[in-house]
Amino acid sequence: MNNSVPIPANEPERIAEIQQLCLINPEPDCAFDKIVTLAAELFQVPIALISIIDAHRQWFSASIGLTISETPREHSFCNHAILSDELFMVSDATQDSRFKDNPLVTGEPHIRFYAGAPLLTHQGLGLGSLCIIDTKPRPPLDDHQIRLLNHLAELVMLRVETLRNLNFVDLPTGLFNRPRLERDISVFFSDKDVPVTLVAVDVVAPRILNDIVKALGYTFSERLMLLIRDRLQAVVPENLKLYRISPTRIAFMLADTATEAAETLYRHILEAFEAPLVCDTIPIQTQIGLGILILNREKACSTDWIRSLVSAADDARENNAGWEMYSPRRDHAQQRAFRLLSALTIALQADDQLRLYFQPKIELASSECTSVEALIRWRHPTLGDISPGEFIPLAEKTFLIRSVSLWVLRAAIKQAKAWQQQGLNLTVAINVSAADLDDEMFTDTLTALLKQHDLPAQRLEVEFTEGALIRQTEVVQHQLERIHNLGIVIAIDDFGTGYSNWSYLRDIPASVVKLDQSFIRNALRHEKDKRIVKAMIRLAKEMDYRVVAEGIETEETYKLMRNWGCDEGQGYLMARPMPAIALLEWLESKPLQY
Repeated sequence: MNNSVPIPANEPERIAEIQQLCLINPEPDCAFDKIVTLAAELFQVPIALISIIDAHRQWFSASIGLTISETPREHSFCNHAILSDELFMVSDATQDSRFKDNPLVTGEPHIRFYAGAPLLTHQGLGLGSLCIIDTKPRPPLDDHQIRLLNHLAELVMLRVETLRNLNFVDLPTGLFNRPRLERDISVFFSDKDVPVTLVAVDVVAPRILNDIVKALGYTFSERLMLLIRDRLQAVVPENLKLYRISPTRIAFMLADTATEAAETLYRHILEAFEAPLVCDTIPIQTQIGLGILILNREKACSTDWIRSLVSAADDARENNAGWEMYSPRRDHAQQRAFRLLSALTIALQADDQLRLYFQPKIELASSECTSVEALIRWRHPTLGDISPGEFIPLAEKTFLIRSVSLWVLRAAIKQAKAWQQQGLNLTVAINVSAADLDDEMFTDTLTALLKQHDLPAQRLEVEFTEGALIRQTEVVQHQLERIHNLGIVIAIDDFGTGYSNWSYLRDIPASVVKLDQSFIRNALRHEKDKRIVKAMIRLAKEMDYRVVAEGIETEETYKLMRNWGCDEGQGYLMARPMPAIALLEWLESKPLQY
């Protein structure tokens, strides 16, 4: 900058405030446009400007009579206006030694008269000015005109504050918001090329906050966020700006990436949230996680870094790890999970991606196959075969699992009917999720499909895991009774790995238990597992349950399960899951006797 340019005594604070208010190269604003138009008409001048004085340039937030949007600071008349809290005037620039050689005087727009009212903050910092300009000399403004121009300047500052609150402040908490963080990061890297550390503090899981809203109301949840804000502000340094980047996450930026100092701060934050937050006399225990992202200029050019930061915070909270650095590997897994869920939605509507495989269940005493389990398979056109062990757990975290279950239900009933028409009376077992038993839609659809296809209910079996019983017990009980009353066999899958075990067997209308394969596979090697399996089979039989052993992979296991009293078995020894056509060929091949 030219050494002759006057600099206010509070220049560092003034520049910081301009950056805080995001006034550098601002977006157009219709209110600013109205103000400069009014000023030009009121004072009968060809040019009116709202000017912001940056470290090196003068930016025009709004203008009339000029086509340019900035000038060098050393050419700016407004640079003089910010030196005082009083209006600055020049009647004839050609006669003023400070301006007579100024390019804006000797050339376009040929400034002669200038009057600028400083744009002052509450702290008295001059950010720029609202100025009127004429290309002809004019006498000084009178007191009334000065008051009018100052009033218009005050309107500009009111609008500046309003825009700040609307665009960059989270109104419920008073913290800066996500767009402000994005802008501050952009400003940071505009003149620096050093990494910056971003920290996201995730105190409450989004689903927990949703439960709080449902139970205690939105107002309570906002008061809770205020308590989180206050506790965080009490532990972080005062010079750190806090940003609310989502309903449950607050972020801040550390220009100093020194590991020791940063980790000390992280520990202090974690310690601050060890005690519950007491909101309206209700103690809320938080589960805090800090996501850490080292951001450089190249990564900052991408809009993906906010997602990466949030991902790291989620991982830290869910893993109860305190704080975690952003992990590209884990992030890629999460992105794949999202892509799979999106692709699964499309696959459910397609005709050629999803299909059923069927795994035989064998009567252990006779080695005959009278039933099969329907298992969904997915072949994506570009991703290839996707294991149900990958996409089913993902779907179970969303309402998409209900659509998957209904697809399986429709396909299984259609296949069972086709086999019946061929003279093959196989019972088809389908797996239902806990979500399917939470309301009546699944059972209503099941009832309608049986009627539509004229399929006897005995040709269908419903399997569910014990985990379904820990949800809405009364609702689940009612749906199971409806399914049982249709004449459908009900089986408890993966028995022995759930939460309730034997206590509920007397209450639900199930008639089959399927022993989890983890017990079966270890029964030959571990004496403890052997005793557990024998005891479960004995107790189930005493309660008149039909017992199915899953995971039979050797002839020795087959004979052992049969000798211990299991009625049926499944496993790779007898057959792997296979398409319907292959199943018919397998049945005709007359499986071996064991």
